[in-house]
Amino acid sequence: MPAVSFYLPDDVLSHLKAEAKARKKSVSCMIREAVVGHLEKEQKGKAKTQFLRLLKGADLGTWEDVHAERQRAEIGRS
Repeated sequence: MPAVSFYLPDDVLSHLKAEAKARKKSVSCMIREAVVGHLEKEQKGKAKTQFLRLLKGADLGTWEDVHAERQRAEIGRS
């Protein structure tokens, strides 16, 4: 895995080291997990935005149509 260097304020680094020690992980592992988590969250946010955009453009019918369909579906579940 390639190495990357960057600077953190002293107080942030101290807190990160303490947290890593408490979790019995390396500082590198903590940073890697945080970055991956952030990127995954960003990707999920973009996917959600795209889904909502598609949903807004979909013709789902009127509320009455949707309600009637749900009622028909409920009958089969009993």
